[in-house]
Amino acid sequence: MTQTYKSSPYNVLIPVEERNEFLLFNTLNGGIEELKESEGMLMAELIALKAFSREMFPNEDGLMDYLINREYLIPSQKNMVEIFESNIAHHQFKNAGTIHLTIGTTISCNMGCSYCFEFVKPNHTLKDDRVKKQTVAYVKEIIKHAGHNVHTLSVTWYGGEPLLNVRAISDMSLGLIDLAAECNIKYSAKIITNGIYLTEENMNILVANRVSLIQVTIDGARDVHDRKRPLKQKNAENYYRILRNLSALPKGINVAVRLNVDREVADSAELLLDDFEKFGVWPAKYDQVSFDPAWLRSYEEIQLNAQEKGLRMHVDDFFDFKQNFRLSLLGRFNRYADFHGLRPGKLKWDIPSYQSTCATWASPISLVVDPNGFIHKCWETIHDDSFAPTSVFEPYDPSKFDKFSAFNRYTHNDVCRNCKYLPVCDKISCSFEALKNLVPQCTEWKYKTESYLKEQYLRMKGSPEMMIEPRNASALNTGHSNK
Repeated sequence: MTQTYKSSPYNVLIPVEERNEFLLFNTLNGGIEELKESEGMLMAELIALKAFSREMFPNEDGLMDYLINREYLIPSQKNMVEIFESNIAHHQFKNAGTIHLTIGTTISCNMGCSYCFEFVKPNHTLKDDRVKKQTVAYVKEIIKHAGHNVHTLSVTWYGGEPLLNVRAISDMSLGLIDLAAECNIKYSAKIITNGIYLTEENMNILVANRVSLIQVTIDGARDVHDRKRPLKQKNAENYYRILRNLSALPKGINVAVRLNVDREVADSAELLLDDFEKFGVWPAKYDQVSFDPAWLRSYEEIQLNAQEKGLRMHVDDFFDFKQNFRLSLLGRFNRYADFHGLRPGKLKWDIPSYQSTCATWASPISLVVDPNGFIHKCWETIHDDSFAPTSVFEPYDPSKFDKFSAFNRYTHNDVCRNCKYLPVCDKISCSFEALKNLVPQCTEWKYKTESYLKEQYLRMKGSPEMMIEPRNASALNTGHSNK
């Protein structure tokens, strides 16, 4: 029987009229290809057919082989459910050996950010030695239960503001690091902080306790940042204090600077970069500091007034900002590189990435521990004990997490099932939020992939010194973007 094929439902064919070419992008595997005009026209024909055999295109064996091998063309009998389930199995298997452990050292915070999801902030702080010791014991029980399948313990220090209780980090890190060594598994740690308490003393504590990554949110230059992320202590120094702390960043630790972008943050971005340069943070520490702009999301619990609504960006505005911000970073770095005799940089392609199911939610060996020892399956419930299915003081029982592990990003909403952008949809990367939304939220990539990739392609062809060749996107999860 002759094998028939069909176009992958995740193919995005992008005409590039300026060059009489096409781009072919696949949202499931992250592949991106440059096609000649005749190849692009053939691909357009294949996309329109429900099924076809290779014999229908006798002169295209080489191209057909290539497209089949790279799964742009798939067997016609392959159904959507098989595609969904095989992909979920692949990525969840990759995560299965990592314990993602998030520890809330406190629910309290020294800032009062208007967009924060932690609306109710009970005054809970991790001081009880029993909770500290039992959390380590609980993780040991997980490792014992999972056997040789566990290969990594990945810790995230979280809050509130976790550095309000740096002692908990010191106390618990020793036990967790020793446990990883005892079980012969890898250990890594990061912290999500607002940066105010990244003092020299605290930096040294973090380095000593093997924290290798710091995420700090800075929403624009001083006037904008200090208004959007105000300190509760009146007249206390905010923005400049954070920059001074980052200027003293020791070796062995990296910083990801998160920007929650609205119109005000976007308008102040150049001044922000000026300040980073003046304080010797970036590009002076280009090998340690990176930027991660995020489209500012809103939570249903927040009632925006007309002025705040007006500051939210349209998807086109945000993508324009992203591209201009990337170009500004490149220009600034290359001026710095030229002055210091360094190799000039190039832009990487910004491509939609496959969004994995949140490992903390889906994996029975991953967990969030609040200051009282209650176990959660999402960062966003850490302030509410009613969401906790168990605690570290109860025996480890993976069946208590079955309803979380059952979440399937591909089947949880019928509206999304046939969307070609479902594999890269970051609006369902946070399982907790996805389940709350009766009406699914669509990723911005649904509206911008074609024009955004085309723009980057034309820039690469016109100025090859500015951009590297595209590479397949890797899987990640971007379910928490406002911290």
